[in-house]
Amino acid sequence: MARAALAKHRYARGAAIVMAMLLAALAATIAATLLWQQQRWAGEYERRRDQVQAQALAMAGVQWARQIVFENAPPSTVHLGQPWAFRLPSTPIENGSIGGYITDAQGRLNVNNLVATGPGATAARAALQRLFGELGVPATLLNAIADWVDADDQTTDGGGAEDNYYLAQTGAPGLAANAPVRRVAELLSVRGADPMLIGRLRPFVDALDAPTAINVNTAPAEVLVAAIGGLDATGAAALVASRTQTPFGSIADFRSRLPRSDLNIDETILAVRSDWFVVSIEARQGDTVARARALFRRSAAAAEWPTVVWQTIE
Repeated sequence: MARAALAKHRYARGAAIVMAMLLAALAATIAATLLWQQQRWAGEYERRRDQVQAQALAMAGVQWARQIVFENAPPSTVHLGQPWAFRLPSTPIENGSIGGYITDAQGRLNVNNLVATGPGATAARAALQRLFGELGVPATLLNAIADWVDADDQTTDGGGAEDNYYLAQTGAPGLAANAPVRRVAELLSVRGADPMLIGRLRPFVDALDAPTAINVNTAPAEVLVAAIGGLDATGAAALVASRTQTPFGSIADFRSRLPRSDLNIDETILAVRSDWFVVSIEARQGDTVARARALFRRSAAAAEWPTVVWQTIE
């Protein structure tokens, strides 16, 4: 009887010890889980905080760029030796950095000039045709873009496309925009376009309210070749080198420095000033990066900063 009682007592004591160990293990697991959740929440909070701060910093950079353009891109002559064209390298700030650059959108060919009217319309289209040829982009894509941005429903021969083409597509049928594009990326929806072809065009074209002239002080050599019939790469390089020393003060000055007098130049599509600029900003806060892009247009009022036409942040 005594042995049975002793055994029962030992069993109960052992069970209590096991239960205590189990409870201790449970408590430790709960504590670890709570700590993990707290750390996860704290990490998520920090990431969200950094994301908000990085985006706010990027948008502040856009406003900074507006001021730079307002103060350093005069309405008379715009060239690459002015402060607006200097790239801001990644500059350290508390717990992060910010950097960016401004480009002259009129240093590129405006695809919306395809719907321009007036004396420069033919020359503007010819410049785009030459650029497409130099880059190895099919001329059929140019016709499709023209149909995409024009307001009518008449299909251009040689690759053009209007509503009937887009409605017939399987998967995601749609309609032609029949309106100017706001960003070059929209051209991916055009018949015959793909990321590779648009990637070739992107450094040399932009999408601005038509019509706009090409700034010969900021256009890269490829755009100068496209804008001036008969100009070759060597001649374009010479013009770029010349303007680096002394920017063109007028189109007459530009004409006087052409490598040959017989080049086909239409002054109606050329300028030495610009009203449109694109800014790209990259801001880093902690491990989070935010990128902002915006298109500016010079304000009609001389005392006002440029207008923001569109802006994106990611």
